Parts: sequence; C-alpha cells; structure tokens
Amino acid sequence: MFMENLSEFSDKFNKFDRIISLGCNCELTWNIRANFGIEYAYPLDWWITPFQALWKLLESRFHDLFNINHLEVSSDLLTVRDTYYNLLYHHDFKKTEDDKIIDDNIEQQIPLLKQKYDMLIERFFNDPRNKRVLFIRNRDGNIPHLERDETPMNKDTFVQLYELLEKLFPDSEISLLITNCPVFPGIQRKNGCIVWDNVADHYDDYKFFGGSPRGWQEMFSRKNIFYKEACKSF
Repeated sequence: MFMENLSEFSDKFNKFDRIISLGCNCELTWNIRANFGIEYAYPLDWWITPFQALWKLLESRFHDLFNINHLEVSSDLLTVRDTYYNLLYHHDFKKTEDDKIIDDNIEQQIPLLKQKYDMLIERFFNDPRNKRVLFIRNRDGNIPHLERDETPMNKDTFVQLYELLEKLFPDSEISLLITNCPVFPGIQRKNGCIVWDNVADHYDDYKFFGGSPRGWQEMFSRKNIFYKEACKSF
C-alpha cells in the first residue's frame, strides 16, 4: 500500500513521542527545534554525515568516536574530519573568533567530548523505547572536506535504513521522513511509514546550512506532523 503523505494516514501516525534527527547536518536540527520546541539533543544533531557514515554509525552503535588516530583537521582549519567514519565533527571542537579550529588543542578536548556523546548515545537508544518515533534524514551529506559517498538516494536505500532502525528499536513504532533527496511514493510499514518530501529554499529567509525556516514549516505542516509534548501545552 502506497501513500503520498503522512497526512493521508490516520491521525495516530502523525503524532510522535519523539522526533529525532538522522543528519546529515545542523539544518535539520535547527528546524526541528524551531518547529516543535524540542530541546532533547542526540548524537547526529550537529555532525555532517554522508549516508554511509550514518549507516556505519548505526550498525556499530557509534563505536570508537573521537579516536585521535582518526581525526584530521582540514587544511583551511574550518572543520575536523573523522577518517574512519568519513564524517565532520563540525561544531564540537573549539574555534577562534574567526571560526578556525584551534588545531593544537584537539587531543585535550577529547575526554569531555567522549563523556558528552556517551550520554547522547545512551539517550538515542533509550528514548525511543515503547514510543512512536519519527526519524528524519535530510540530504545526502556530500560536501567538501569529505570523501564523496556514491550511495544512491533511492527507495531501496531508505527501505534498508528503515529495516536497520527496526532492528535497533524493536519496541518502537517507527516512521522515517527523508527530505531534500529524490522523492518517491510513501510506503506503509507494519508500525509506521516511510515518506519523502522536499523543503522549499526560494524564500528570503534561506540561509546556508540553515535552510529556509518558512520552507521547513510548510513541509512539516504539509506532512501534518505533530509532536505530542507540544500538543499537551495547548
């Protein structure tokens, strides 16, 4: 059974206990928080992750993050790459006032970063238990500073991602929303659905790495998505 939009399902499929970012960058996190008032943080909120990095992180349950042997400061000092995962820890390491990584202070920051992300990873795996969860994946994640990921952004790729999420969260009712990738008809699953949409970026409020707040608000409205905690305040 195929559906075009989340809004075509019954209301229960549109109301979620948790809305969680699967990357690829902070654009998604900013707009989830702005639209739903969510303050929970998760490990994929601020990294830049091509699809294979996301897959590898989930399969390994975020094993061996911030390994100093895998860290590489970019030549322009704008970001830090994890060469094992092929992701960017773009917001984690301290920078100068002109937004450049302080590259002689990387190793000293790692213990606190590991402590922080251990907590976020525990939350990532514990929060969805016995809940209705919407995971969102935005864009393919291919940007400069990273090795290009040639994974096709097609239906089969995201069905496989959904099936991995089902294995990781067997007690959850999962839906998956994919944004700013090629769009396919929605797919109904046993306990949720997989749907696609694009976010308009032609408005005057568009910002690089932030997207268009108006475009995101329209997309969430079009999909008729509700966050249960926000609904309680009305």
